[in-house]
Amino acid sequence: MIHRRPRSRSGFTLVELAIVVALVGILSALGINAMVEQLPRWRTIQATRDFTNLVQECRALAIRSGRECSIWLLGADTAPDSLTSQGGEYWVGLGDRARDSTTWDYLPVDPSGDTNQSDGVVNLTEPTNNYYQRRVSIGEWRPLTGPGTGNADRIVFDARGFVSNPGGDFSATGFIDVTFINKEARHRGVTDDYTVRISRAGMARVDAALNPQFETAVGGTASESSRD
Repeated sequence: MIHRRPRSRSGFTLVELAIVVALVGILSALGINAMVEQLPRWRTIQATRDFTNLVQECRALAIRSGRECSIWLLGADTAPDSLTSQGGEYWVGLGDRARDSTTWDYLPVDPSGDTNQSDGVVNLTEPTNNYYQRRVSIGEWRPLTGPGTGNADRIVFDARGFVSNPGGDFSATGFIDVTFINKEARHRGVTDDYTVRISRAGMARVDAALNPQFETAVGGTASESSRD
């Protein structure tokens, strides 16, 4: 008796191919939607990280040089829920004196004159700026008089690394707060903001109680580790 092996089927039927294509389409759509939601968060976290690291760099420069260093807050977003507006600018500069500086050399520090400002002029709204972040803004901050005269809206570090702003510039808990806003989330009715807190001692950190989703993706010291 001759036994014939059953023919093995190769390839896919049209129904199977249709199912595979449909599944790939669904998974791709889910992945794209997740990415669309996460990208604005990543941009906001990056802007927060840049600010925190620049604050710490400014403090270190003040200590090393024996001169003041300042963070000059220039632009805030007055309509954080709107996608048609954006505001967020600050400058980081080393002063010419240990106290009461009259001129500032915006980073990087130049040996002669302020000819290069590429690292110290931060504008989140300008696509050509090194620190540009689409639809990320800085929220309105409490009024800062700054130390001395002519230093409104400046956070100034002295040569010891302490913030020399007057007491009225700090909140009741002893911080100057700067908040970075995820405008895409705000537009959807969700708050996904990140607040950097700067203490009188000059330490900058993202408050984990305010921003639990931030985890450890930032320079500085975790807020739970110490109290000033």
